[in-house]
Amino acid sequence: MPGGQLEVGAQLDSAGVTGQLPEMGSEPFQILALDGGGAKALFTAHVLARLEQDLGVSISESFDLIAGTSAGGIVALALGAGLTPAQIVEHYEELVNTVFPAARRRLWRRPRQLTAPIYDDGALRTALTNVLGGRILGNSTKRLVIPAWDVQRGSVHIFKTPHNTRLARDWRIPMVGIAMATSAAPLYFPAAHVDGHRLIDGGVWANNPSVVAIAEAVSMLNQPLSSIKVLNVGTIDQLTNHPKRLDRGGLLNWAKPIAPLILNAGSRGGQGIAEHLIGKDAYTRFDARVPGDLYALDSADPSDIAGLAASVSRELSPIYTERFAAHRAAEYTPVIGDPHGGDPTSMSTTEVPQ
Repeated sequence: MPGGQLEVGAQLDSAGVTGQLPEMGSEPFQILALDGGGAKALFTAHVLARLEQDLGVSISESFDLIAGTSAGGIVALALGAGLTPAQIVEHYEELVNTVFPAARRRLWRRPRQLTAPIYDDGALRTALTNVLGGRILGNSTKRLVIPAWDVQRGSVHIFKTPHNTRLARDWRIPMVGIAMATSAAPLYFPAAHVDGHRLIDGGVWANNPSVVAIAEAVSMLNQPLSSIKVLNVGTIDQLTNHPKRLDRGGLLNWAKPIAPLILNAGSRGGQGIAEHLIGKDAYTRFDARVPGDLYALDSADPSDIAGLAASVSRELSPIYTERFAAHRAAEYTPVIGDPHGGDPTSMSTTEVPQ
């Protein structure tokens, strides 16, 4: 399978693939799936931090696989780097203030924005480096899957930790580069050039990475669907009232609502497919529903987000305790390569052909 490409049907039907782990059967396999949402991902980090604070648990220890798209991918990479949700909150607040300054948001209508991104990817890279440092994906302490989109090839691209012998390349890629790729939202940032690929935000196809993670658990980790449980955390579901003028179409009518609509549709669609695969009882989605226009992909007041997360996380605490808290994920050990150096393969694809 080339370059991290995902073919859900083929992977879910496969069996006995070389490099898979032994089937664990009755032992639960828990997935944490984090949606994309730009500045609103601060909500995700706050929710996870509140769970740890209120319940005295370590979120990372309860999940066997973490998937994150776009800003959710940044949070997932930070968890893999060993940061606590509380530390991620602190760093992400600084990132939002640095990367999405109000002065830049006022440039939306300037002619330059017709042919150039709104925000400076250099500021984003600096902010990410402050969080992730020089770590490579192989340094992750958790299994990770991070979706992006290859604009040159017109195909899915998924970054994966080396949790299967077929995953022979991504472990060498800097976490900062992966974070830049999965969060390179069109209009907002330029495409990221990573390992020879031109990549943009994974939210264009998998804003809710639950299905990506389920497919990975089945195809690469040999988990039966019956063992999989998913906690999916959203980035604030804003109620919108789409006026009838949108029915007429047109660039001016759709310019503002199109991006949030696509992301929300992707998240809801991912939820529906995931529930169909593993059952509604095994899938838990947690989000906050608020009136529309309160927040945007590039605008979210940190104090408001903190208060919202504190309020609504009360609802998740007993659910988390009942469904997820008792499980302790087995220790993750990379199964290929040396994360501290060396080159185990000269393959130029993410997965080694069998």
